[in-house]
Amino acid sequence: MNVGYKSIIKTTVGLSALLAAMPAFADEDSGSGGNVASDDIVVTARRVEERLQDVPISVSVVSQDRLTTANITSAEDLKNVVPGLNVQSRYSPENANFSIRGFSQELRTSASVGTYFADVVAPRGGGVSLQGGDGAGPGSMFDLQNVQVLKGPQGTLFGRNTTGGAVLLVPKKPTDNLEGYLEGSYGNYNMFRIQGVLNLPLASWARLRLGVDRQTRDGFEHNVSGVGPKDFGNVDYVAARGSLVLDLTPALENYTIVSYSHSDNYGTLPQIWKANPSAGLGALLQGQVARLNASGDPYQIEQKLANPQSLTKQFQVINTTTWLATDNLTVKNIFSFSHIQQRLRQDIFASAIKDPYAGIADPFGFVHPADSYIMTSFSFSPNGGWTNDQKNVTEELQIQGTDGTQKLKYQAGLYFEHSTPGSETQSLSPAVGAFCSSAPLTGPADFKCLQPGLATGAGTFNFSTGTLEYINLAAYAQATYALTEQLKLTGGLRYTYDRTRGTSTGLLYRFSSGGSGNYGTASLAGCQPKYATFAGCSTPTDLLKTSTKRPTWTVNASYTPFDEAMFYASYSRGYRQGSAAPLAVGGNLTFEPESVDSYELGVKTSFQGAISGYVNLAGFYSNLKKQQLQIGLLSTLPGTAGQTATSIFNAGKSRIYGLDMDGMIRFTDWFRVTGSATYLNTEVKSLDTALFDAIVAEGIYNVIQPSAGVGDPLPYSPKWGVNITPAVAFPIGEDYGKLELAATYRYSSSYSTEASVGSDAKASAVKQLDLSLNWSDVGGQPIDISAFATNVTKQVTYTLQQTLYTSFGFNQRYLGQPRMYGMRLRVRFGDGVSN
Repeated sequence: MNVGYKSIIKTTVGLSALLAAMPAFADEDSGSGGNVASDDIVVTARRVEERLQDVPISVSVVSQDRLTTANITSAEDLKNVVPGLNVQSRYSPENANFSIRGFSQELRTSASVGTYFADVVAPRGGGVSLQGGDGAGPGSMFDLQNVQVLKGPQGTLFGRNTTGGAVLLVPKKPTDNLEGYLEGSYGNYNMFRIQGVLNLPLASWARLRLGVDRQTRDGFEHNVSGVGPKDFGNVDYVAARGSLVLDLTPALENYTIVSYSHSDNYGTLPQIWKANPSAGLGALLQGQVARLNASGDPYQIEQKLANPQSLTKQFQVINTTTWLATDNLTVKNIFSFSHIQQRLRQDIFASAIKDPYAGIADPFGFVHPADSYIMTSFSFSPNGGWTNDQKNVTEELQIQGTDGTQKLKYQAGLYFEHSTPGSETQSLSPAVGAFCSSAPLTGPADFKCLQPGLATGAGTFNFSTGTLEYINLAAYAQATYALTEQLKLTGGLRYTYDRTRGTSTGLLYRFSSGGSGNYGTASLAGCQPKYATFAGCSTPTDLLKTSTKRPTWTVNASYTPFDEAMFYASYSRGYRQGSAAPLAVGGNLTFEPESVDSYELGVKTSFQGAISGYVNLAGFYSNLKKQQLQIGLLSTLPGTAGQTATSIFNAGKSRIYGLDMDGMIRFTDWFRVTGSATYLNTEVKSLDTALFDAIVAEGIYNVIQPSAGVGDPLPYSPKWGVNITPAVAFPIGEDYGKLELAATYRYSSSYSTEASVGSDAKASAVKQLDLSLNWSDVGGQPIDISAFATNVTKQVTYTLQQTLYTSFGFNQRYLGQPRMYGMRLRVRFGDGVSN
C-alpha cells in the first residue's frame, strides 16, 4: 500500500474513532476490570478463540470482574451493562429470555436469541402453558470468564437456529494452580449472598474446580391484600458447579462440567394501576386502584393466592473431548444432558377483589362465604405436577483445521438435539369471574368455589395437560480464506431438520351448589370448549406435529488495511423453527418458521499512544418474514364468558435497521471511559389476519389483541440505548492496594409491548445511575472490598404493560427493580493471588 495513503487512512480512522467515542463507550472489559487493551480481549464468537477486534461481527463482551462490580446476579440484570440487549421476564426472573435488535421470544416459541453455557444451548422447558427454560438460570452469573453477546442471526455455527443472536456464558476452566476465593455480600432488602470457588490441581494431568453460589433477598413488591406473603419479587437460590479437566494424552483432553441450581421464591407480580368502570371487572377494581394511588408506594400490589410459588430445579452435565489430531486439525465432541423442572403457582393478574356478597345474600338469595374472592386469571400445576418438566440431550461432533499455508481456516460439524418430556406438564386456572376461597391450593379438590345463578362459563376452572418433544438435526461447514494479508472471505452453510410433536388434554370442572353460606364441590363436567369435538378431550396427535427443513448461510468479507482497523460486510440468512402449540386455538395448533435476511457493515478500530482505546461501529438492516407473534384471546360471549387464551401466529413481514457502537478510551493511567450506544428502528409491514377471523368464527373467543399491528414497532424494541461508564483510579499507593470509583449512566427509551392502543401499551424509559467503589488488594493483602448501588436515583420503571382496559376492565404493569445497594468482601487464597 502507498505509504502516504496508509497514513491518511490511519489518521482518518483514528480521528473518527476518537470523535465517535466521545458520546458513548462500550463496557467491554476483559478479565482485569477494564485495565487492558482490546487486543487482550479473547472471544469465541465463531467457535474458536480470536481477538475481539479480529471478529467481523458485532459482539459485546462483559468480563466476570464487570459482572461482579455491577452486581449482575441474574440474566435479567445483563441489560444493565449491554445496551441493545433487552430482557423479557414474566412471572419470575427464572423465566427471563433475551431480545436483540427487535427479535423477541413469545410464549410457546423457541428462543429468538440462543443462550449457550460452555458451548451448549440452554435447555428447553417444554411447558405447554407457561414456557420456561431457554435462558440463563439462577446462579449462572458466577465464576465466568466472560459473557459474550452476539448480535444478528448466528445460523451457521451454533447449535440451534435463531434469528436474533446469541448470548455466550463462558465458565472459568480449571487451572494448574491451587487457588480460590470466598466472597460474602450484604445489602438492602436483607440481601445476603455467599460464593466460594476452589481450584485443585489433582495431578499433572488432572485439574478440578468447584464453586457454589447462594443468595437470598426479600421482595421489593409489597402485598397489602392480607392474603399470602407480604413481599413478592424475592430471591432465594443455590447453585453449585464442578469442572474436571483430564489430559488423557498430550493430544487428548476431556473436560466435564456438572451443575445444579435450585430456586424457590414467590415470583414477580404485575400491578393493576388503572380500572375501567364500564368494562369487565373494572368497577370492582376501582377500590384496589384507589388504594394504590393513596398509598404513595409505587411498589404496592394486591393478590389473593395463599401459597404462591415459583420453583426451578435444573441439573446439567456437559462433556467436551478435544483431540489435537495434527498440528492443523482438531476434532471436538460436545455432549450434554440436562433436566429442568419448574412449578409456577401465581395470581397472574394480581387482583384482590373481595366478593361484594361475602357473608351476605346475593340477588339469588344465596349467602356467600366470608372469605370469598372474585377470581381473575391465575395458574399453577396441581398435585405436585410441573409447569415445565423437560429432559434435553445434545450431541455435536466438530472438526476445526487449517491448510499448510494457514490461509484457509475451516470448521464443520454435525449437530443433534432431542428434548423429551420428563412428565406431562399441567396448568389449572379458574374462569374469570368465579367466586372462590383464597385458601391454599395444591390440586383440583382444593378449589372451593360456588356457582349460584352464574352464567355457564363462570364457576368453572380449566385443567390442561400436555407434552412437547423436539428433535433438531443439522450439518454445517464454514471456512475463511485469506486472499491477501489484508483481505479475508468467509462463507458458511448449514442445513437443519426440525421436528416438533405435542399432546394436549383440556378438562373442564364445574362447582355444585354447596348450599347457602357454603362452597360447592368441584366435579368433572367434560371438555373445555375448544376440546369439545375431540375424543377424550384430547387433541388428535396428527394435529400437533410439524417439521421443517431449511438451509441457512453466511457470507462475510473483512479488510484490514493495518493492524488498528478492520472493515467488514456480511450477509446472513437465519431462521427460527416453527412448532406445535398444544393449547392454541383457531386451528392454529402449529405455526410456521420465521426467517430473516440480515445485512451488516462494520468497522473495528483501536489506537495507542497518550490516549488509547478502541471503537467499534456496526450498521445493520434485516427483513423478517413470517415473524412469530402472540395474540391474546378473551371471551365475553354467553356460555364461554371469562375464558382466556393466547396463541401464536405468523405475522407477515417486518423491517429492522439500526446502529451499534461500543468502545473504550483511556485518557490517563487513572481515568478511562467505556460505553456503548444502540439505535433501533423496527416496523411491522404486513399482517395476515385470516387467523383472527377463523378464531372468531369458532364462537369461543370474540376479543383478540395482537402483540403488534401494521405500522407498529416490533414489541420489546427500544429505539435508543446508551451506557456510559467513567472510572477513576485513586493513587493510594501499591502498599495500600487499588481503589477505583465507577459510575454508569444507563438510558433505554420506552418501547411497545403490544399493538398500538395508546401510551399504556409501552414500557417506560430507563434513566438510571449505578455506582461502584472497589478496593482491591487491601493493605497489600489478597482481600477485596466493594460497595455498589443500582438505580441510585430510585427511578420507578415499568418493564411490561398489558392493556386489558376494554376487555377485562383494567391495565396492569410489571415493575422494574428499585434502588439496590450493598457491600461485598472477597478473600482470595492460593497460588493465584497477587500477594
